[in-house]
Amino acid sequence: MAGAGGAIPAVVFVPPAGRTPAERWMAAARTAAAADLVERLAAAGCAAVYVAAADPADGEGLASLGATLLPTEAEPFHFGRALASVIEARGLDALAYFGAASAPLATAERLSDWLRRGRELPRNAALVNNLHSTDFAIVRDARQILPLADRLPTDNPLGWVLREQGGAVVEALPPAAATRADFDTPADLAMLAGHPDLGPNLRRALEPLPESLGRRAAALGELLRTPAASLALIGRVSEAAWGEAVRRSQTWIRVYAEERGMRASGRLARGEVRSLIGELVGRDGAPAFVERLATMVQGAIWDTRVWMALRGPWPSAADRMAADLGRVEDVKDVALRGLTQAVVEARIPILTGGQGVVAGCLMALVETLLP
Repeated sequence: MAGAGGAIPAVVFVPPAGRTPAERWMAAARTAAAADLVERLAAAGCAAVYVAAADPADGEGLASLGATLLPTEAEPFHFGRALASVIEARGLDALAYFGAASAPLATAERLSDWLRRGRELPRNAALVNNLHSTDFAIVRDARQILPLADRLPTDNPLGWVLREQGGAVVEALPPAAATRADFDTPADLAMLAGHPDLGPNLRRALEPLPESLGRRAAALGELLRTPAASLALIGRVSEAAWGEAVRRSQTWIRVYAEERGMRASGRLARGEVRSLIGELVGRDGAPAFVERLATMVQGAIWDTRVWMALRGPWPSAADRMAADLGRVEDVKDVALRGLTQAVVEARIPILTGGQGVVAGCLMALVETLLP
């Protein structure tokens, strides 16, 4: 199905909320971002906006904005099968897929441009925000996803699988905050909060930021604006984000880049992640490592998921969110609680999160502070 003039319909997936306060705060932000996205997609000229929301209340709220609700899949959720079900049930010829938190900086004007580019693609082509870690995609022939559905447990490999296993021509949008900044962690949101293109619903949901998180984010922002200040980026650092920070700021930046692609390559699933930083934390202990780091830089932005992957059992979502918020008392995982305590008590500001804090959300922070 396509709309008048070849308009492309959009499909938005909204995941469930967790049970803890930290998870619920993140879920409220996702719901707000989904509301902004639904409104902006409609303004951009989508033929229709379909929403699959795990929480019925989220679905009802988005339907009130004009979205068409879809039935949700039974647990456990499998992205490829869920998307294939929508394509078949709705008879979609083309589609624009978005995760709820995938495009918080995508204005209606940008979405309209991307949709126009999608309509102009050859039949066997797709336009994605990131080939190696896809958060949103415009697929000219939606049915080419059907035979690939089982190979898509999440949306991240969508662009890569379409190209490598489906034979599609896949174009990636140029790296920028609007194309690369999605959010999965509290620190992502702290780095996005001041961007001028943030949607109004999400902006309201983030006012005010939790105190510890907001204080550390503000201190790191001051560092980026201070000539000759020093900052460390640790983890799966994006060269585009690092380059943008170097180009716009006068800050000395140390980069400790490790394990990019650990999910897509399967190294995380196979237990093959290696990390020099992680080994130093394990050898010396988190407090000693953080103190050593503080002798070298005045602040740090740290993708701690590489350390988590190295040290063994993956912490729960509740623990990861509480750690990034700096809520030490809410972190049940002993090792992660120790790391969180060291970060909160550090004499330099440190933000911890996932890949976004050293990739798209770093680009957003730099764009906000140094336009």
